[in-house]
Amino acid sequence: MFKKITAATFATAMIAPGFAMAETMDTDGDGMVSMSEFQTVYPDAGADMFSSVDTNSDGALSEDEIAAAQEAGTLPEVMTDG
Repeated sequence: MFKKITAATFATAMIAPGFAMAETMDTDGDGMVSMSEFQTVYPDAGADMFSSVDTNSDGALSEDEIAAAQEAGTLPEVMTDG
């Protein structure tokens, strides 16, 4: 039981930075991060950077896409106030 709880806690901690980032960038609250929301946090990032993070090419970034890009080192983590 302890091992399952520890594994779940670890998994949550690994995903949390991406979730916090997505929550911070998602200013309109629609659950996705648009190009304009992305550029608010990463003003020097262009369409190529956004596209490289948008792995399903739907034109918006999900929490999972942001977390994966941060984990891969494609997208630097930005410090948030929360």
